[in-house]
Amino acid sequence: MEREAPAPTTRMEENPMSTITAAARNTAATLPVWAWLAMALALGLLYAISFDGGFLSSRVATSGMFLHELFHDGRHLLGVPCH
Repeated sequence: MEREAPAPTTRMEENPMSTITAAARNTAATLPVWAWLAMALALGLLYAISFDGGFLSSRVATSGMFLHELFHDGRHLLGVPCH
């Protein structure tokens, strides 16, 4: 009598779901603090350039028109419709 070879194990059988979930959770949360701060700064700058109509730029700089015009040119550069 010939013995049958065991069926090969699949990758899911080798790694239970809890191990896979834990690995995914650990890799997503390992971003350093400076990366989160850089992303927040980039999003804030993108908001200021894209949507500021003079309210933010007039309060940040003493010469509000210079910063407003700089943001206005940035809108044209990014292709954001502004007028």
